[in-house]
Amino acid sequence: MSKNILISILILAAALRLFGLTRYPAGLNADEAALGYNAYSLMLTGKDEHGHAWPVNLESFGDFKPAFYSYFLIPFIKVFGLTELAIRLPSALAGILAVLFIYLLTKELTSLAGEFMGLTSALLLAISPWHLHFSRGAWEVNLATTFILLGTWLFLKWLKNPKIIFLLLFTLNFTLSLYTYQSARVIAPLLGLGFLICYFPIFTKHLRQTITAGILLFLLLIPLTYNLITSDASSRLSGVGLLADAGPLNRVKEFRGQHGNPNSPLGRVLHNRPVIYSIQFMKNYLDHFNGAFLFISGDVIPRNRVPETGLLYMTDFILLFLGVIYLLRTSNYEPRTKIIWLWLFIAPVASALTFQTPHALRSQSLVIPLTIISSAGLFNLVNIILKLKIKNLKFIAYGILFFGYFWQVSRYLHQYYIHYPQTYPFAWEYGFKELVAYTESVRDRYDQIMVTDKYDQPYILFLFYSRFPPAQFQGRHKLTLRDKYNFSTVREFDKYKFENTPWEKVRDIHSTLIVAAPEDIPEVGVNVVKTIYFPSNQPAFKIVSN
Repeated sequence: MSKNILISILILAAALRLFGLTRYPAGLNADEAALGYNAYSLMLTGKDEHGHAWPVNLESFGDFKPAFYSYFLIPFIKVFGLTELAIRLPSALAGILAVLFIYLLTKELTSLAGEFMGLTSALLLAISPWHLHFSRGAWEVNLATTFILLGTWLFLKWLKNPKIIFLLLFTLNFTLSLYTYQSARVIAPLLGLGFLICYFPIFTKHLRQTITAGILLFLLLIPLTYNLITSDASSRLSGVGLLADAGPLNRVKEFRGQHGNPNSPLGRVLHNRPVIYSIQFMKNYLDHFNGAFLFISGDVIPRNRVPETGLLYMTDFILLFLGVIYLLRTSNYEPRTKIIWLWLFIAPVASALTFQTPHALRSQSLVIPLTIISSAGLFNLVNIILKLKIKNLKFIAYGILFFGYFWQVSRYLHQYYIHYPQTYPFAWEYGFKELVAYTESVRDRYDQIMVTDKYDQPYILFLFYSRFPPAQFQGRHKLTLRDKYNFSTVREFDKYKFENTPWEKVRDIHSTLIVAAPEDIPEVGVNVVKTIYFPSNQPAFKIVSN
């Protein structure tokens, strides 16, 4: 019976993650294109887009993405070509596997309600807005979270049956997460350190296995450590890290200025960088448990959110409340459930170390402990319902629970498939596929093609959709100087130039195809040869033959 239920849940998870995968999200964002094109470049030349041979991190836009996702893409691109399906499918498959792994993990965590909580945690993750959203794009974080989830289950298997294979596979999965996504480089080590502290006697009891796993970890980390030391890969933190935000430091100066003597000992002790940034870190951390963020509005970044929906369903609040009560009440009988609390408290740390919070992407692994706690809450709720003495009340309670979630899931899917593409089309660079197809079809008629840079990193989308030969791009372009967020871009390659295209700037440039934002082109007196529209029927690009 349980096996059939699990298979049904996995089928549901697959349907929700695979349906219309190439069309929803509508468009292809620059990060997805960068991962795909770099995988294409590695496959054909053994180098990334900028000519680095088999890199640990992709220089990309100067953000030095961990490269593992691109390596993982290579067999998919060999089969499906350089397409949206090829670059999104690995994340979707990782999302489906995560549903299986959370079932296995939850069963290992609890013995009193293992099967029920395992199945319900799988079901809740299968329909989770947070997990669904990041399973349907080429999100490295989703793959990293799956590695951490699998590694944690393997660690619990080792605790139960201390075979070295489980410990080595745990080490391998946690290390792979470090090569997959930036936030995992904070979360996985802290989680691993927590395991070591919580189960130190078991590690010392199996010292030979522990030393062997430590040696494996050391060897696996050599490429990453060497890369971080010898390249600018660590610069990403300087662009988005907490210390890059000058706001807290300005508040220090303001507070000191309110003292009679700004340099007084009292002012220096009370108002300084360690104090103010510690306070900011705690605020950032607690932001991730904000009710509006979790249940109502979600992330403020359009790419990371669906209109008028939270990351969790509103009724999840009830399950979380009941789940906390249940887990605290049974903690003496279920000692392994402390891993849930450990993961819960560690998950927001990486995001809290940046100045853009709360951040659904960087804290995505938080969905795992929240889902397990919700499954405990559902078990608690069912026990409460079973104790009702009036039979009809039981059916009413079950009916309310079922239809409550059915309505919320239906509403989320409606928002995702109908309103999301029309509300935030610019977040996914919608229109570039049609744009590149058109410019490539007419490129021989013009000396150059000028493209607006108002949309994020347009050059990589042209490389992706035109399948521009990587060997011709490498070494024939240059990155701009980094902006305040430490991002760079490419301003030109081949016939393409990417810059602002207001009409007064480009109207006297001839033998040129001009791709402009609609607001940059006059309504009359201009030879607009094609207009590309967003799903909302608002113009995305106007193409002028000059």
